[in-house]
Amino acid sequence: MPPPTVERARLIAEVLAFVHSAQRLPGITRIALIGSITTNKADPKDIDLLVTVTDDTDLAPLASLTRKL
Repeated sequence: MPPPTVERARLIAEVLAFVHSAQRLPGITRIALIGSITTNKADPKDIDLLVTVTDDTDLAPLASLTRKL
């Protein structure tokens, strides 16, 4: 596998910061990293996450974090 590109490393750092913040929000039960970033693709263009929440979760704080990502 080739070494990560600067862009790939930046995307991973950004998603890690998002996960650290999002996992602290009430109602977040799971955060899964999916898509091209999970493959050997050298230059993925984005990050795909699947966030599982409880039925009563206030989505406003999560939406705010998502916009920052």
